[in-house]
Amino acid sequence: MISKHVSCKAGNDDYRRLARYIADAGHDGEKCLASWSAGCWSGDDYDLGILEAEAVQDLNTRSAKEKTYHLLISFKPEDESRLTPEAFKAIEERFAQALGFSEHQRHCGVHKNTNNLHLHVAYNMIHPERLARHEPFRDYRILSDTCRKLEQEYGLSVDKGMEKARTDRLSEKAAAIEAQTGQESFESYAKRYKAHILKALEASPDWQAFHEALRAVGVEIKPHGNGLAVKNLYGDHAAKASAVDRSLSMKKLESRFGQFQPYRELRPIQELFRYQAVPLHRSPERGELFAKYRQGIESRKVRLEAVKEREDAALAAIRKQWADKRNEIERMDIAKRNRRNLLALARKHEAEAIAKARLAFLPERESRAAGYSICLMERFSPS
Repeated sequence: MISKHVSCKAGNDDYRRLARYIADAGHDGEKCLASWSAGCWSGDDYDLGILEAEAVQDLNTRSAKEKTYHLLISFKPEDESRLTPEAFKAIEERFAQALGFSEHQRHCGVHKNTNNLHLHVAYNMIHPERLARHEPFRDYRILSDTCRKLEQEYGLSVDKGMEKARTDRLSEKAAAIEAQTGQESFESYAKRYKAHILKALEASPDWQAFHEALRAVGVEIKPHGNGLAVKNLYGDHAAKASAVDRSLSMKKLESRFGQFQPYRELRPIQELFRYQAVPLHRSPERGELFAKYRQGIESRKVRLEAVKEREDAALAAIRKQWADKRNEIERMDIAKRNRRNLLALARKHEAEAIAKARLAFLPERESRAAGYSICLMERFSPS
C-alpha cells in the first residue's frame, strides 16, 4: 500500500468541495464504493458532518494556512480480496491516530475508478474543541511507517516505501500515477531502459547518433526549461532527463557533445520497444485479465466506428435532401423576400432533422461506449 498527502494551497482549500468529491456527489457515487464520516458530533450524517467541519474551520480566524488535510491511500489489486468496509474504516482510524487527527472531523471514501482501489480522507486540521490547527510533523515518515505496520497486520503486499534505494526513487508525480492507476509510469519505463540509454550514450559520437539510439526505445530528448526532458515519441508523457540518470543533464551532455542539436530525420530507425503503460502488479491471472481488457477496448472501438459510419451516412443523406430542396427554392420564380424566408425555414427544418437523427443514434452510441471494468459493488452492498 502507498499513502500520500495531497498538498493544497490555502487559497484553494475547500473542505466541502473535497468531501463531496470523496463521496462522488456530482456523479451519484458512480466511482465511490463506500463513504462515511467520523469524529463528527452529527454522527453518521455525511452532509451534516460537512457543515459541522466548515463551522469549526470558520471559528479559527488566526491561521492563514490551509485547514484541510487530504490523505490518499492506494492498495495493490492482489490485496482487494482482503479489504472489506470494516478493514477500510480500521485502516483510516490507524492513520488518523498516527497523524494526530483521531479527535478531528473527517470524511472518507473508497474509489474504484482506477485499477487500484484507493481511499481518500479529508481531515479537518482544526480541533473541534480547542480550535487550534494541527499539522503533522514530517508526515511522510509517519505515513510510510504506518503503511509498513498495516501491511503486516492485514497480510497486504509490501511496498518498499521510504526504504527503497535513492536511485530507484520516482518523482512525486510518477509515484502518484502508479499508485492511482496501477500502471507503469513513463518515468519508470525510461529508468527500466536506463542501461540501454547509457550504453547508447557511451557509443554515440554526437547528438544525432544519440538521438537515433533513443528513438529505438520510443523516446526522445528535448530542451525543457533550463534543462532537458526525456519524452515519449507516441504521447505527451515526459520525465526530467536528470531524474532518469544524472549523466543525462544538460551540462554533462553539452560538455560531451557540444551545444544541443535537435534530431534530424536522415534515415528510418528500427523501433525495439515502446512505452505502453503495462500493469505493475501481476498475479497469475492478471496478464490474462489485462489481455481481455485490451481486447474489449479494441472491440468497443470497432463497434463505435460502425455506429459512427451509419450515423454519418444518415446525416449525409439528410443534408443532401435539404440541399436539393434549397436548390429547388432558388429556382422558384418568386419575390426575393419570400425566397429568403423559405430558405431560412428549410435550414431550420434541416437542423431539426439532423438533431432528431443524432438523438436516435445516441442510445446505441452510449451502449457501445460502455467500458469493460470489474465490478466490486457486491462486496460493499449491505447483506
